Amino acid sequence: MTYLFDVPCAVDVSVSVTTSPSNGDVLVAQHIWDYLLDDPSEPQRALLSISRLQPSQNLDGDDVVSRSTVTSWCRADRSVSGIVVPHTWLNTYPRTFHSGDIGAPSNEKTHRVILLNPSPLTQTVLLALSQDAYDIACAHSDKFEEWLSKTQRFLSQGLVLHAPADALLGVANGAGPSDARFLTFQVVETQPMAHGFLRLGETRILLFASPEDEFTDALVGAGEDEWTELDDGLEIDERFLGNSVLLPFPTNELRKSNGDAFHPDIDLKLHTAQEWCTVVDPLVRPFSSLDDEAVYMQTRELSRIGVLNGDWAVVRPVNQTGCRLVKVVALDTLIPQGRVWASPTLLHNITKGIFNPAPAQTAQLGFRPSPFGSRRPAIPVARRITVARVASPATIDRTTEPIFLRALKAYFDHAIRLVKEGDVIALAIDTNDKHALWITEVGPDAGEDMMLPAFPGATGSPNEAVYFSITNIEHDVLPVSGEVLATDTYIGCTVGEFGCWVDASVTRIVQTGVEHSFVPRSAIYLGILPPNFRLNSNKAYQALFSLSSAAISKDASKYQLQFSVILKGTRGVGKATVAISVAHELGLNHLEVNCFDILGENSVHSEAMLQVAFEKASSCSPCMLILKHVDAFGKATQNADPSKSLAIADTLGQCIFEMQRTWASTGFPVLVIATTAASEQVPVQVSSLFKHQISMETPEDKERADILELLLEETAINPDVSVKELATETAAFVSRDLSDLTQRAKTTSVKQLMKRSCSGITDLRGLQLKASDMNSALAKARENHAESIGAPQIPQVSWDDVGGIAEAKADILDTIQLPLEHPELFAAGMKKRSGILLYGPPGTGKTLLAKAVATSCALNFFSVKGPELLNMYIGESEANVRRIFQKAKDARPCVIFFDELDSIAPKRGNHGDSGGVMDRIVSQLLAELDGVSAGESGADVFVIGATNRPDLLDPALLRPGRFDRMLYLGVSTTNEAQLNILHALTRKFKLHPDLNLPNIVEACPFHFTGADFYALCADALLRAMSRKAEEVDTKIVKMNANPSAQSFHPHPITPQYYLAEMAEPSDIAVLVTHEDFKIALDNLVPSVTPEEMAHYSQVQKQFSKNNLDSSDV
Repeated sequence: MTYLFDVPCAVDVSVSVTTSPSNGDVLVAQHIWDYLLDDPSEPQRALLSISRLQPSQNLDGDDVVSRSTVTSWCRADRSVSGIVVPHTWLNTYPRTFHSGDIGAPSNEKTHRVILLNPSPLTQTVLLALSQDAYDIACAHSDKFEEWLSKTQRFLSQGLVLHAPADALLGVANGAGPSDARFLTFQVVETQPMAHGFLRLGETRILLFASPEDEFTDALVGAGEDEWTELDDGLEIDERFLGNSVLLPFPTNELRKSNGDAFHPDIDLKLHTAQEWCTVVDPLVRPFSSLDDEAVYMQTRELSRIGVLNGDWAVVRPVNQTGCRLVKVVALDTLIPQGRVWASPTLLHNITKGIFNPAPAQTAQLGFRPSPFGSRRPAIPVARRITVARVASPATIDRTTEPIFLRALKAYFDHAIRLVKEGDVIALAIDTNDKHALWITEVGPDAGEDMMLPAFPGATGSPNEAVYFSITNIEHDVLPVSGEVLATDTYIGCTVGEFGCWVDASVTRIVQTGVEHSFVPRSAIYLGILPPNFRLNSNKAYQALFSLSSAAISKDASKYQLQFSVILKGTRGVGKATVAISVAHELGLNHLEVNCFDILGENSVHSEAMLQVAFEKASSCSPCMLILKHVDAFGKATQNADPSKSLAIADTLGQCIFEMQRTWASTGFPVLVIATTAASEQVPVQVSSLFKHQISMETPEDKERADILELLLEETAINPDVSVKELATETAAFVSRDLSDLTQRAKTTSVKQLMKRSCSGITDLRGLQLKASDMNSALAKARENHAESIGAPQIPQVSWDDVGGIAEAKADILDTIQLPLEHPELFAAGMKKRSGILLYGPPGTGKTLLAKAVATSCALNFFSVKGPELLNMYIGESEANVRRIFQKAKDARPCVIFFDELDSIAPKRGNHGDSGGVMDRIVSQLLAELDGVSAGESGADVFVIGATNRPDLLDPALLRPGRFDRMLYLGVSTTNEAQLNILHALTRKFKLHPDLNLPNIVEACPFHFTGADFYALCADALLRAMSRKAEEVDTKIVKMNANPSAQSFHPHPITPQYYLAEMAEPSDIAVLVTHEDFKIALDNLVPSVTPEEMAHYSQVQKQFSKNNLDSSDV
């Protein structure tokens, strides 16, 4: 339980760099060293994990070894303060070390170091980047291993090593190139962690050579840098060096009567030439404490604005009015070229919440320099501000009031804030904060000091976002200094047009009132939603987003169009997740209501609860109301008169109509979204109230691969893990199953690491998922999945297990493999043959053949016994048939195997059941078979039926497009075919060397089926095991008769003890002899008599003639 309860020793430190050559160790101040180690004098080196206090963005295009946490060896140094890292780390690990961190004051802590318990790698794979490096390392493997492990070198995947050639071979001996100094290798894989150190004798080293076309220069100069400085390509001209006061904003005379907004036409006419317009993307996670007022870009972009790093600039949204001051920060190591980043809240406040309705929320902004440079702008400090709650499910709940008020107080106490009237503040809270709830119980007289956490860890992870709006600001006007050129920008700042500073020690902050507003898209940024919460490629998401964005457009309420959507799909497919994602992208609140919670003891209670849910959604507008499990309303109709209207449906329709009226009056919509996993159980009166229906299908292979990549995006994955293969093996898995699979794999990986680490703190951040972890989690997930819905699986039956049916094997593979390998042949409308009927005597291997086909073609296998479909309730038997085919479509490519088909599809009209259930099952089966052969949803779904009596089947099943391919599986008529069956059945047996299987086959009659041969082999093996057991019992009796010879063993000796402690290999080995087969053959009774075989031969001739006749037609 070390991982769960031990707290690692951590210290927050400042960082500086050194350019002096060293062995790569980090230098640590002596007082930090003494704090981290219990006995600082004992070790000379220690292992530290270094991470940023503020996480970095997960940007594309980063180097492989760039990560947010770096693990390295360190040693104490009395001459440093904080920690000192090599200068090259700024480029090697840009996510962890920024140029802005270097040279910071010693009291500014930018990083955190954690003491780790080092453990050596079990295996590492190296790639020689030159032929010389490979040859020399192989020829001097002992010296190469010694060089790798001499200093306990810390390795990570992707790291390039430069081995000195003279350390591997002496230059004086003339071996190798005379000018060789360094040989280059790359770390490809490390086990069990993504990084670690080598220890001679414990770490297995595997060395491979690169292909000849990928060889790089083996020799590098000893004094060469590991990185080269890139040309920044800065465009510097006279405008960059010019004073920013040359670019004034419009004067007061140009302002119109509509407040402090600038006239857009005059603004563009005067200043378009000096304004740089670009697209700004939202950050996906907090970067620094400046996020509320900073915009991040590359240094090369500063010249386009005319500012320096850290200067203040004026920004405005393109094609909109209003301006704002922002601080421009350059970060070359984190920001991709041509990209500009800002927090979602800042973008919302700049654009006044008006974003283009697109899945990727961006804003096009115009930048200009300000007259303040890097100085603090001349903006007044507010005397008093009024903050209103933005209506949301969290802010209208009285129980969470102390929680979000404490968060608001901490926000303004933490720093001096720059705000404008109309700004929105986004905060993350933990609604399960027991400390704040305790304050509520104590009462408001507890004092302000009790509004702070009572102890570290009193608050948990945030699970809800709350928003506030600045409704009023009271301030004084600053005097204009005579030393400053009074431009309009400067004057506008002094009078508060660009906002005011809020200093909690000076400004009086009043929270009152409730406002309705669209909110920033900051749930991912605040950590409420995971970083991989992106569903842009999902078809249902795109459809719902398109409808929702049109519904909240500017003039949508004028048309009085009712917006209501029902999402249909199996459980766990992500219906609520899609709805929440759409609400987040559109800046809407969302309220989830479980319809089972609405149902009460009577209809009056249920209607009242439904009205309360809609009233709460209306008070949170703009809001998306998500009615989960709307099929629960079907429970209220089970005892109701179908001719009468459903009361709950009438109330639901009235509530939706009232939401339309509220929308028209307030201007803020309430979008009603219902979800159901059983659409057939939704009453017609309820489903007719929803104007749009969106179906969510089970993800296909490509969609599952995309979901797995998102789920594993921030997880270290070993190279032996193939997401594509994992997506193929998770057929029929929905989003929730895939999420559960990845969590199981992570848990398995942690458990395996904890078994190897008996004590100490282990660096779990270097842990990586291996293929064995995924396979273990997949096996458990399949087991649970199969128990819940009967999930089909790919069987493990090879062709080695099947013998004697070579002709049937070829025919069935031609029918199934052709559509899979050449789908373009069926793209022009040609119907594929997806139905195969296997018929013949019992025990001839029909089921085994179907499983072998599914295994060889990598198809999921769904076996259905005929009687399993029957149900005593009217309509349920046909529903079972529909469910079988739907599950197969969800798991495609899939094979449905109907065993004993004649029991569920007999000839119609020949049965006396009063309900006609068998006839309805046949009709439903015919409809599903037609859908499989013609419909797109039935692509890659194949149906194989097996029967002993094809003459009893309904003739409609044997028509083209259904079971139009009939294969007869009879008994083996030659000794060679029988020998193949016997070889397949005994391939895992230990046969006696004197045993001759052809002699056994010659004694077998030709009416033996595959099941008969199986019984023969099983009986022979059982007799061999019995004989071996008798031999062991005889030995035990002799030993017990003479106990003195076995004095050190317990007496009497039991068979269990003998087999576990005393048995020799010959006592356990079971050899099947010729005599075993002979006795088993003498006692075997064939399952099919010769007379029955003659009947099956007639059936074969009859249906073979029918097949020929149908093919001629």
